[in-house]
Amino acid sequence: MTIAHLREKKKASTGHGHPVNIVHHDEATFGERVADKMAAGIGSWTFLIAQSVVIVFWITLNAVALIRHWDPFPFFLLNFGFTLQAAFTGPVLLLAGKRQGEKDRLMLEHAASESDVSERRTIAIAQEIERNTESTLKILEHVRARRNELTQGAS
Repeated sequence: MTIAHLREKKKASTGHGHPVNIVHHDEATFGERVADKMAAGIGSWTFLIAQSVVIVFWITLNAVALIRHWDPFPFFLLNFGFTLQAAFTGPVLLLAGKRQGEKDRLMLEHAASESDVSERRTIAIAQEIERNTESTLKILEHVRARRNELTQGAS
């Protein structure tokens, strides 16, 4: 992914404003989008609280036995559920982390490129200011010389 590619994508995009976001979101595969959404959900307080409530509910129903014990102590089905969750959560989080790393790399490359462009513009502006200052000083010298001529000619 090059900076020129990012600029081209920005011109073509109608959704996301920043060129890195355009590449990151618009060019993501279905699996990458699913991994991003799952990682965002898994890493939220809502998920942690909901999972905790389900675990407490599961253990309570099986320990108190208000209904038939479908998973008696030591809760093999609950442990199997955790194993399945871990089997899917690990790779999903790794995929999302890898994509975030790629996005961070693109963001740094884009920032460096924009910084270079900005530096070149700043240098050009400083050179123009220097030229204008030189011109202003020449005009000032000319005005002073003319004033001196006029004051000496009047005396």
